[in-house]
Amino acid sequence: MGGRLAPPSDELFSKAYAKRADGSDLWWRNIFENPTTVQFDHRCLAITTYFSTLGMFLATKYHAPLRAAMPPLTHRAVVAVFHAANLQVLLGISTLLYLVPVPLAAAHQAGSVVLLSCAIGLLASLRRPGAVAKAWRQIRFNAFKRTSSASASTSGSS
Repeated sequence: MGGRLAPPSDELFSKAYAKRADGSDLWWRNIFENPTTVQFDHRCLAITTYFSTLGMFLATKYHAPLRAAMPPLTHRAVVAVFHAANLQVLLGISTLLYLVPVPLAAAHQAGSVVLLSCAIGLLASLRRPGAVAKAWRQIRFNAFKRTSSASASTSGSS
């Protein structure tokens, strides 16, 4: 991107990538086929991902009520996601600085799988119901059983 944060707009959405005469496919073709736009999209996604994981890590580390309510497995998963994001950023920047050597680029690709796996593990740890949710389900189940048994006994006596 020429040492800039964002590429020039004429490179970002180049008319050369439009296949239709009316240019109606200019937007989506540039998003998927223009290397400059793809690189910029990748950079935006990387920055968003990194700062999201940083915010989540800091919130779980320094916000005492949140940390107290969080299961230990979930806290470990948050730390794992943050470390995987740090590794991914390090690999991505190194890949660009060393002009994309294949082993480093492959490590960056593998890092994306690690980061995705850690994020899925974090989501899975958040989906496990706690003791309160289990108790609430048991109360609802018992109430349903009483209601259904009471309705069965009244319909059987008629």
